[in-house]
Amino acid sequence: MSEEMSEKKVKRKTAMSSADLRACVFELQSLIDSRVEKVYHHIPDEVRFKLRGKEGRKDLVIEAGRRMHITRFPREAPRFPSSFAMLMRKHLENARIESIEQHDFDRVAVITFRVRKGEEEKVYRIVAELFSKGNVILCEEDFRIIMPLKAGIFKAGEIYEFPETRITPFDLSEERLLEIFRSEREREREVVRTLAMNGLGGLYAEEVCLRAGVNKKKKSGELDEDEIRKVARAIEEVFGDISSGNFKPHVVLQDGVMVDVLPVELRYYDGFERKYYNTFNEALDEYYTRLIAEESEKEERNPEVEKLKARLEKQLEKLEEFEREAERLRRTGDYIYENWSKIETIHSAFLKARENKSWKEIEKAVKGSKLSKVVKEIHPEKNSVVVVLDGLEIELCLDKALPQIADIYYERAKKIKQKMEGLKKAIEKTKEDMKRAEELEAMRVAKSMRVVRKREWYEQFRWFVTSDGFLVIGGRNAKMNEEIVSKYMESKDLFFHTQTPGAPAVVMKRGQEAPETSIEEAAQFAAAYSALWKEGKHSGEVYYVLPEQVKRTAKHGEFLAKGSFYIEGKRNYLTVELNCAVGVELSKLRLFGGPVRAVKKYCDYYVEVEIGELSQSEVAVMVAKKLIEMSGNDHVVRSIATPDEVAKFLPPGTSRIKD
Repeated sequence: MSEEMSEKKVKRKTAMSSADLRACVFELQSLIDSRVEKVYHHIPDEVRFKLRGKEGRKDLVIEAGRRMHITRFPREAPRFPSSFAMLMRKHLENARIESIEQHDFDRVAVITFRVRKGEEEKVYRIVAELFSKGNVILCEEDFRIIMPLKAGIFKAGEIYEFPETRITPFDLSEERLLEIFRSEREREREVVRTLAMNGLGGLYAEEVCLRAGVNKKKKSGELDEDEIRKVARAIEEVFGDISSGNFKPHVVLQDGVMVDVLPVELRYYDGFERKYYNTFNEALDEYYTRLIAEESEKEERNPEVEKLKARLEKQLEKLEEFEREAERLRRTGDYIYENWSKIETIHSAFLKARENKSWKEIEKAVKGSKLSKVVKEIHPEKNSVVVVLDGLEIELCLDKALPQIADIYYERAKKIKQKMEGLKKAIEKTKEDMKRAEELEAMRVAKSMRVVRKREWYEQFRWFVTSDGFLVIGGRNAKMNEEIVSKYMESKDLFFHTQTPGAPAVVMKRGQEAPETSIEEAAQFAAAYSALWKEGKHSGEVYYVLPEQVKRTAKHGEFLAKGSFYIEGKRNYLTVELNCAVGVELSKLRLFGGPVRAVKKYCDYYVEVEIGELSQSEVAVMVAKKLIEMSGNDHVVRSIATPDEVAKFLPPGTSRIKD
């Protein structure tokens, strides 16, 4: 970003503009003829339509007053549907989308559904208001309201009234602009304000002034005809691209933070970082899902986590206080022995004085002597004096000998150390409780958003893709082992297995064409997910053979357990080191696990694991947490890297994260 742009602070967009909705609706025409499978209401303002169409299943989300787009990150379905969701399902389940339109150029969309009810066909409409606080309203064909998401303004049985028609950018011809700029109401206003208030809005008004080369602060009435012509051309250029679908969907970032999402490039953001997407709906989805995730984190912080954090902070402060006090008491005891002569002189002087003087007389005598610099306090009731020597306060009891006084300090230090041990245990418990609470919170957040994507056929098995691009699959159990060999192994593949029993049947597709690097990685994969890892062995022997050498039926007089095979002919052996990593492949919105070299190639973030002492579930939580931290708490990574999903890629037995 240029220095000039870094100084331009942009207010973050929080809701779609009319131009955004126009571009979104243009793309949503692909949903025409899709059928409604289910409708969900995420309280308070979000409605989600689960659709089935020619492009497969899609989720269309509408949030009143904010956004409308297809999402790949639908929130977890509520356990109990609201009355609004129930009514929507009653009317719209299995309904076909007939049209999706924007009303005029307003922030209002209308979706028309057609559904057969017995012999009768019914037409329903959803009106989605994205302005102000917004609403989502279920209507009859004639816009008679059945039920609004938000009651108050609208009542069932009334006819929905659209907002008052306003001027749009498509109305702003050269002649109309001339009329507006010369009008008494607008002539004294700055050009940018006049454009903003006449259909363009603030951002696009700024953009049009930039493209037209017009001083935005110039009074509207002072524009000449040539300047007005340039303004009209700039409006046609910007909004023509939006209407015709000539999009360059992207998100604008400032200092790494998403601040805007747009269907077309604007000069206003020249110098800013841009992240591009294939469709505007994808850009909207990424932008608003991230925005909402950030808002949710701030609003829905787990009070239990906050309470535990406060408790831990107090405990650590107390521990520090105990450590300081114990050290002071120990040093005081040591000081008495190290400076015996000096302290004994002071102690003896007070003992002698007490033989024939009262405490008042002693106090008076001290004030007028050199001792006043040493004596801090006198406690007649305790028969003691407090002296300060080399910065240490020492209470000298006159009825105790110096060794006894030193022992008092050592004993007090010992008691504080005992308290410290108890406090340390309490701190460990608080940390464990906090870790548990954070894990539960992380799982709650992860579950609140899911990634919707088409899973590949091989993802039911253990799998990875070698660094040379060859697919490798392995069984998770005996049934899968048998299925892989009988159904998925073909003549050009290679079969891998460890020399020791207790390993998955591993097949590399087109393995006979693969280079040595892929053969080595497939062998590492077979070893890592075998009993070798569980037994704590850091290397092991793996063999590979051709498909025709793998026999599924036992020799005469022998028995083969389900999922077992025997090999005929020569075996090719490799000794490999066991290694494994789990990462996030953002381009395919999935986790990826297997040999480190392959994971490094395909993953944006990855964590290496090694044989260790932690259970699979513990490591899964740690890996998920680390991946999320590495991504900067990215909401997409959070929704992909859940502990449950991570666990599917971890080797059997105990592990730990590699340093």
